Amino acid sequence: MVSSKELLKELLTDEKLGYCQSCGSCSASCPMTRVIPEKYNPRTLLQKIHLDPDGMSEKEELWLCAWCYRCTERCPQGIQPTEIFLLTRNFAAEKGMIPANPRRIIKEIMNSGRSMPYGEFIDELREDYGLPPIGEVPAKVLEEQRKIVGEEFLEVVK
Repeated sequence: MVSSKELLKELLTDEKLGYCQSCGSCSASCPMTRVIPEKYNPRTLLQKIHLDPDGMSEKEELWLCAWCYRCTERCPQGIQPTEIFLLTRNFAAEKGMIPANPRRIIKEIMNSGRSMPYGEFIDELREDYGLPPIGEVPAKVLEEQRKIVGEEFLEVVK
């Protein structure tokens, strides 16, 4: 089986990175860069990952991508930044390097099936807008989700 780090090296070569650094389409189209430009820039992140994938696996910056895929869709070189960020996150998770905020979100998803805590107030709010209630995620669905994710990953998140 090919590791995340090996796949990463294949996706982000010196040649592709050279073209990447002269464009900027990813950064120009990134909603996270607009919101927190001092903390997040896809083009800079790609360069950092290329130079030091081990070091970047320990940085929270890696976990700020919003997964809108705008950078991947607009990249004229076909670099696929979103996939590179995912692979780097996988590499980080393999090493047990998941920052506090993503760890909390993952735990909430595993416990409730949602990224945010669910309460009756959510359904009341939805009712105010004429939307149907969503209710709680059935226990069977949560069990299936845990099987898909696997015990090994659940241990890493703890």
